[in-house]
Amino acid sequence: MSKIKLLVAEDHSIVREGIVSLLQAEPSFEVVATAGNGKEVVELLSRYEPDVCLLDISMPLMDGMETASWIREKKPQIKIIMLTTYNDKEIVSEMIHAGVSGYLLKNSDKQELAEAVHRVMKGRHYFSEEVENIILKGLTEKKQEEVIPLTAREMEIVQLLAKEYTNDKIAGELHISYRTVESHRKNIMQKTKSHNLAGLLKYAYGRGLLK
Repeated sequence: MSKIKLLVAEDHSIVREGIVSLLQAEPSFEVVATAGNGKEVVELLSRYEPDVCLLDISMPLMDGMETASWIREKKPQIKIIMLTTYNDKEIVSEMIHAGVSGYLLKNSDKQELAEAVHRVMKGRHYFSEEVENIILKGLTEKKQEEVIPLTAREMEIVQLLAKEYTNDKIAGELHISYRTVESHRKNIMQKTKSHNLAGLLKYAYGRGLLK
């Protein structure tokens, strides 16, 4: 069985040597090249054709983000794992959009490093637990932002509007004044950013508020 060929890019030689040492302890891995910056990575890729690139984000000349984007465009078959100390939500998001297969923090151990490489080689993704939590938190926040904060009364009015009730009829049905119905409708339109009744109903159906 052929070994998985790896390229390690890290501008601090001591850290780079430590990563290489951990990787070489795995029988199925072969570290074919190392680099201290993104430009060296670009020069080495064609010569060694690694299966996986482990990139640091903060590198001189060409940082990890630029290098990852270049690899995705020019050498899409190569898997990319970011090895970094950064767990910032914005950076994680940018790296995911850049198409990296993995994102590991530098405090990861040998076992996690090996697992990440094997997983991305199978076409899957691997993220450190801490990074995964950041991603999930971001998705949860986004989902919460998308929830329309309509009150129970406003939902009642939307449901009646879907049944083609007029403001007068809604007022009679809910035992409230015509003016109150108008006020609720105005608030509903603002909250859903709808310009007319058709837009409101399309919005409500699209988000499962109406069936």
